[in-house]
Amino acid sequence: MRGFLIESIEQDIIELLEVNEDILRDSVKVSFTYRLLPNDALIAATCKYYGIRKIATFDEDFDRARFLERVNVR
Repeated sequence: MRGFLIESIEQDIIELLEVNEDILRDSVKVSFTYRLLPNDALIAATCKYYGIRKIATFDEDFDRARFLERVNVR
């Protein structure tokens, strides 16, 4: 798995997004507003900052973040 991720990053298949102070501050608001755990709130706030509207996850907690559409992948 590690090799796959590194290779995907090197081939620009996966893009790593920068986390900045604005995202960190917003993640606290997102955590309290949508009752998300800190790590989930950081993911949601990062999506919000970069204009990502859909997230593929099994985690139903993301349904509470109204600015995200959870895509359930099976």
